[in-house]
Amino acid sequence: MTYRPFRPFDTKVKEGLQVTVRDVVPDDGDLIELGFDRLSKRSRFFRFMASKSRLSDAEIDLFSALNTVDHAAVGALCMGDDKPQPVGIARYVRTSAESHSAEISVTVVDAFHNRGIGTLLLGVLAKMACANGISEFLALVDSENAAMRHLLLELGGTEETPDELEVSIHVPIYQDPTNYPDNKVGAYVRRAYSYAKLSDR
Repeated sequence: MTYRPFRPFDTKVKEGLQVTVRDVVPDDGDLIELGFDRLSKRSRFFRFMASKSRLSDAEIDLFSALNTVDHAAVGALCMGDDKPQPVGIARYVRTSAESHSAEISVTVVDAFHNRGIGTLLLGVLAKMACANGISEFLALVDSENAAMRHLLLELGGTEETPDELEVSIHVPIYQDPTNYPDNKVGAYVRRAYSYAKLSDR
């Protein structure tokens, strides 16, 4: 199976912010580092489940690696002072070579919270993952990360360890977006599916 990228697209999110959504590419290392620098300590902790003051060179290389069927990431950018500014990023990593499950992470820069960007990125990521033979997302979420838990549960996820400090959430993903729940999150994901057009290569 060959990885199929999607065509970059522009869309407006809440409060009229226009963002460009596209595949993460190896030249994005500086943007990933800049995005990390703009995360609060709390957001960094939620992403890495530990206090973290900087990304190592190896982590930057890994997070900006060329997308494959087993490990892919999408990012949202906006233009600021005529230069792209990082808004958010979502990625999946297949749990094993033959698995139909993948671990996910979704991170949005604090200044852009509550605008639907995480849901948009998750929807695009889901469509890409389905095209690459993945049918379930797995997320390990800090129990205090109420926003992410709500997002994943509204998308049809189930919590395996709701009383632990780190909650394991399983989320089914579908080729047909009409199978997602009939709620606001499901509607956002269906919209993301319509925006993300997979290329033929």
